[in-house]
Amino acid sequence: MAAAGEQPGYWVSVLGEVEGLRWVLKNSRMAFTEAMSSKAGKIRKGDGLVLYVGRGAFHNPTRDESQLGGVAEVTSEVRRLGRPVEIAGREFVTVCDLRIEVVLPERAGVTVRPLVRRLQVVKRPEVWGQYFRQGLVSIPERDFLILEKAVRSRPRS
Repeated sequence: MAAAGEQPGYWVSVLGEVEGLRWVLKNSRMAFTEAMSSKAGKIRKGDGLVLYVGRGAFHNPTRDESQLGGVAEVTSEVRRLGRPVEIAGREFVTVCDLRIEVVLPERAGVTVRPLVRRLQVVKRPEVWGQYFRQGLVSIPERDFLILEKAVRSRPRS
């Protein structure tokens, strides 16, 4: 939960590599590059986070679709690492801890495309993908609830 007097924020974190997704799930942490650190610094303990997996994450974008892979709650402030961590050939310098609430099987997440017309953050549904290419997207609570419900209602077998 957010600190007293603070409203929780709601975020979509974009994972472009399966290695990144696996690292997040194994470590219960989200990591950010130097370029993303300023934006990530707005994340607060208690914020909700949806894990979005880009269609290229599994290296077969003609077969795979962008999907939601899980839901988490942020359990720490974003902090700088003493030494950067390398994931899928990229360097990450800040992290926050997560409580992973729901994880869907790889390649069996919730397809994003059918949901985009319901999302306030997506102003032009015909180019919806551009809204998620930012790596970390702040979204309204209403959008978070739509995405969270879709993930929670998906069978996990």
